[in-house]
Amino acid sequence: MLSNTFKLIAGTIVLMAFLGCSQNRNVFMGESRLDKNWGRAYETAKHNQIINHDAGKNIDPVEGLDGDASESNMKAYKSGGKAQPKAATEFGVVTVKQ
Repeated sequence: MLSNTFKLIAGTIVLMAFLGCSQNRNVFMGESRLDKNWGRAYETAKHNQIINHDAGKNIDPVEGLDGDASESNMKAYKSGGKAQPKAATEFGVVTVKQ
């Protein structure tokens, strides 16, 4: 009896180790949203270039962020997203009289 229980537990551990170390991490979940959309950005860019292959000749300015906002975003990106601590100018306590 003890031998059969030991074999069952050992077999379960081996099976769980095999499933945990397998290449397919989605054994129980199926296909994820990332798997379904894998390569979509590449395909979209390729099709857009096929549709409008003269897009590089367009010299109109790009609409969106102005230069100052873009520069601020790039500085924040290059600094690793670390927020700059703002210096406090005043500290005060507000009291309400009743």
